[in-house]
Parts: sequence; structure tokens; C-alpha cells
Amino acid sequence: MRTCAAQHHQQLCVMNSSSAEQLQTALCVADSVCCLRLPPDAGGDSTMVGIVTFDSTVHFFNVAKGQTTPQMLVMADVNDVYAPMSSELLARLSDSREQLQELLGSIPSMFGAAAGPECCAAAAIEACVELLKPTGGKIHAFMSSLPNCGARALKLRDGNINVSDKEKQTGLLPQDLTYMTMASQAADFNVCIDLFLLAQHYIDVATLSTLTHTTGGSLYHYLPFNPMMDQDQLLNDLKWNVSRGQALEAILRVRCSAGLDVEGYLGDFHKPPNSPTDLYLPAIDCDKAMVAKLAIVDKLSPNSEVYLQCALLYTTTDGRRLVRISTLALPVSDQMGAVFKGADFDSQLAYLARQVAVTVPGGTSAAAKDLIMLRITATLAAYRKFCATSSSSVQLILPEALKLLPLFSLALHKSPILRPDVRPDERSLWLASMIGSSCGRIMGLLHPRLFAVHHLLRSGSMPSDGALPEPLILSSEMLDEGGLYLMDSGADLLLFLDQSVPDQIVQELFGMPNMPALLQTPQPLPLTPQDTPS
Repeated sequence: MRTCAAQHHQQLCVMNSSSAEQLQTALCVADSVCCLRLPPDAGGDSTMVGIVTFDSTVHFFNVAKGQTTPQMLVMADVNDVYAPMSSELLARLSDSREQLQELLGSIPSMFGAAAGPECCAAAAIEACVELLKPTGGKIHAFMSSLPNCGARALKLRDGNINVSDKEKQTGLLPQDLTYMTMASQAADFNVCIDLFLLAQHYIDVATLSTLTHTTGGSLYHYLPFNPMMDQDQLLNDLKWNVSRGQALEAILRVRCSAGLDVEGYLGDFHKPPNSPTDLYLPAIDCDKAMVAKLAIVDKLSPNSEVYLQCALLYTTTDGRRLVRISTLALPVSDQMGAVFKGADFDSQLAYLARQVAVTVPGGTSAAAKDLIMLRITATLAAYRKFCATSSSSVQLILPEALKLLPLFSLALHKSPILRPDVRPDERSLWLASMIGSSCGRIMGLLHPRLFAVHHLLRSGSMPSDGALPEPLILSSEMLDEGGLYLMDSGADLLLFLDQSVPDQIVQELFGMPNMPALLQTPQPLPLTPQDTPS
């Protein structure tokens, strides 16, 4: 893997100009981000930015300082991909902010009349990878349809959702393995690919997600895309993507003390065949997590300690090369009771979800369900055998630290990963989320948390310690008439209002006189600011 000593953070926005409505939305979002003042730890105004659009051809825009009219360069041959010189197409954000905003405002008029069904998205992304090879950087690709022309064109596959448990899920495998080759080449040159899917129909997430999975990118989906409802979410996602703390050109290694060995990893990373110990991460951020599976290869002495160390060598967005080392010491015990007492439920669930996520594509739902059952029964059988021998054989005995394991296993069975009534794109999105998400996000996706907030509104204050109220059991019996509830699904925060919610709450939150008036109001509906100065 090549380490690039880039002086400035490079970012390319790639947009589909063959869909006027989605293009307009993406441009509005990109224009808002251009107005954003990035913090120094996110690259600041020294960030280098480029704009690329595509339909049946690829269009590069040269925005240079002091240049009144941007120059457009067209790559007409989308089967033989190349890229112009990057120095001509990447402009410093602080020097060219106005020109970039003017260009973004004029693009809809350039392509509005020429919108058609052709989409050479794969060729455009490959060209951007070629453009960023000398320096590395990030590609933000906005796609509204299936890549159907040019290099790596994809075909519309069977979207049958009625797949039996014993039928192989071949529709969840990439249909073109050259996408993996392109992703590996991008990762070798420290190019990270983020995808924003603004499609109305099937877009083959199973194939496209290999680009984000291998390069450490993020996959954002708005399916089916509704410009009125989804524009604010899209803007929020892109702002967070460019402003969050993140590391580039990273290399990660996990070391163990004697008696332990790292058997494998699960997550979003690039692992070349000639690198048995290191993981390569063109980009990594606070929303990503990986699992390292440890194996006991030698006898460990009781009452001693074993040591784990994670070393991350990375480049900050302002060009500094740093290393972060985390070391963990764990006690060794020959008592199974102590092992179960110290079990980490979140980590065990995240590992189980990742195992299922890598089993389903190309496999069967029945095999994944058997895997879940095998893991649960093996864990509970070991606890009964070594820690609860005196209990009745017909009594279900659960270790305190893992008492929610059966509940979340059932939630995993009922998730879109294993349900039969789920379209391939939605299932692929869930698989991608399970492989790369943190423990907290996975728990929220499988079993949302529900909070009753009407009590807080009536009292007029949060608890003195700032703690959230206790989450409710997900049952209709727990809901109060006239209640107001906030649900954390791991991906979204959803506000539920009962039909008989008091008019005062509706007025304070939404500025509407009552619930019937709220239901007749066109969406989206902004919340009324409630913060009071201290």
C-alpha cells in the first residue's frame, strides 16, 4: 500500500446528471457544504475540492483561482477510462469557494434538457480514483440509478423477495467481481469511496457496497428517494461526513502476548494477500468498528495477565503523521464463572451479527439461523455445565451478563437480514451496516430503544444529572394515552405522537394548534427550537 504525504485533504464530489431531480438535490447539498467552514481537524479551508458529473459521459470541471468561467473536460469514451491531471481539477476550498458555488448553481441548466437513462457511474468513479492516485483522498459519489453503460456496467437482476430459507442468496453477491478489483486499487492508493444512493428503484447495493467496504467509506441510502423528505437528511449526512474527526492512510495492527494469536478480522478494511498482520484503511472515522477474533494457541497460567495492543498509524486531514496505541491487560482465570461474569454482551452480539452478515451472501437463511442457534445453545450449555450444575435440568439458566442474548438473537432472526419479505437492496444495506458498525449501533438496529418523553415535557426539565429516562419494553401495554415517545432505531430518531396528545405539546413542538391540524400539514415539518439560554 502506498503512503501519500499529501499536504492538503483531497475531496471529489461525483454526481449523476442524468436525473434532474436527484441532481438538483445533490447540488443543493454540495453547495451548502461548500458554505460550511470546516474545522482544522477536518482539513479546514485548505481542503482541495473537485466537481465531476456523469450521464452517458463523464464531465470534469476545472475551477482555478481567478478564473471567471469553469472549464469543462469531457471523457467521451467510458469504456477506456482515464483521468486528466489532478492539479488542474482540484481547487483549494478557501480560494475558490465562490467559483465552486457558482458552478454548482449552473450545472442543472447545463444538463437539465439532456437528461436520459444512461448512467456510467462506475466509469466516473474509476476515473476519479485515477485522478486521486497521486495524492489519495475521498470520493463522494451521488448515484440515482444502476450503472448501465460504460466500464463495469451492471444488469438488472431478479428482485424476487420470495426466497425460501434453503435457497441460496446469490442475489446478495456482487455480480461483477471487477468492482472488488477497482476497490482494492483505490485502497492501495489511499482513495476512500463514499456512496450516497438516491435511487427510486433497484440499484444493486450488493455490488456497489464492495467499494465502501474495501476502502473504509460510508454507505448512505435513501431508498426510495424523496427530495422533499430526504434532502435535510442528505445534507446532515454529508455535513457530518466531511466535518467529523477522521484519519486517512491508516494501518492497523493488533498484537497479543504469548499464548494468544489473532485469527482474523471482520469489518470494513483492505487486507492485501502479502500482509498477514496489517489492515489498511484509506479512511477511518468514529462511526466504524472492527472485530479481531483471538485464538488461544498455548496454555495460559491462571492468576496471570494477558495483554492486547492495538496500534494505528494514520495521517490527519491537515497532513500530520501520528500513531495511536491502546493497550489492554486482562486477568486469566481457570474458573468458568469468572469468565461468564466478565462477558461483554455488546461485543458478543456484534461478533455474532458480523458472522451472520458474512454467511448470508451466497449462502442460505437456514444456515445463518442454524449458526445463531448453535452459538446460543453452546454458550448456555457451557454455563449450565460449569456454573449451574445444581439447577433443575428443565429450568432455563442465563448468565447475568448475557441474559439478553436470547432476546437479541430473536431480533436478529426478525431483522431484514433473515426475513423472507425483504428486497435484495434493503437486505444488502443491512448486511453492510452489520459488518462495519459499532456495537451500540448494531444493538439499536436489532432492538430499538423507546423513551417516554411526555413526562419530561410536562415537568419542564431534564433530570439534574442529565441522564436519559429508562427505555420502555417494546410492547403496546407500555404506551399511555396521549403520550409522546422517542424511538432510537440505531439509524434514525423517530418521534411518535398519540392521537390524543395534548394540544399544548403540539403547539410547543410544532407550532400547530392541535393534532388534526398537524396531520393535515405537508411534510417535512420542522420542530420549533426549544433551547433556552442559560
